[in-house]
Amino acid sequence: MHYVELLRARRALIWYGAILFSCVALGLALAFKDGPPKFQMSHGSNPSIPVEFLIAGAAIGPLILAAFLAVGLDAEFKTVAITWTRPIPRLAIALRYVAVDGGALLAAWVLTLAAVFITIFAIGIGKYLTFGDHVALSVLLVFGVAVMWYGLVVLVTTLLPGRGAAIAGGSWGYALIVPGLAHIPFPPLLHQVMVALNYLNPMAYLGQGSSARELIAGSGEQHVIAVWLIGLAAVAIATQIWTKREVPA
Repeated sequence: MHYVELLRARRALIWYGAILFSCVALGLALAFKDGPPKFQMSHGSNPSIPVEFLIAGAAIGPLILAAFLAVGLDAEFKTVAITWTRPIPRLAIALRYVAVDGGALLAAWVLTLAAVFITIFAIGIGKYLTFGDHVALSVLLVFGVAVMWYGLVVLVTTLLPGRGAAIAGGSWGYALIVPGLAHIPFPPLLHQVMVALNYLNPMAYLGQGSSARELIAGSGEQHVIAVWLIGLAAVAIATQIWTKREVPA
């Protein structure tokens, strides 16, 4: 049952961690090849590196893995006849898969933050770290965006079983292309459709710049609520549909 998903999650984390820390090691090797690097922070009288920005930046970890972990339930499509023989409620099986994937997303975030802080302290700029007032909001937004992406991919793969890999890859195309389409001067009705599509685009909620505010209405707190509600609702609907799946002919 969920042991298979544990193996999938472990394999994904090993690959992600290996690539991530290889890049860190290569970057540090280049930075120190001529001796310890020297940085001058000259932005005002009190230079700082806001920790909440690092937390938000570390979202790349769970975001990279969210779509690909979300295909775990879909991977059981061809073996669902065996899965249904397990002496455990179907919903419990689905929730165990979701719990494993949630743990993997958390681990990806921790790995990314570790890589970021290792780099910062290794090059000697850790003293510029500062804690702002929106750390908790940043953390909730980061995980909400990952949960939203995960939930939407789980839902779509449940509705279109057997196409998990294509849907996971296509979700990246959707996330990266749709914001650009919203800025193209289409006819008014089509433009409104393009803008509306961004409300189902996790990446649109992650950004906090002016372009994000143009695409997604509301404050940062409202964005947090929206991504968590969309993500959790998608997971809830998907798991209910999955438990009612028939054995494929």
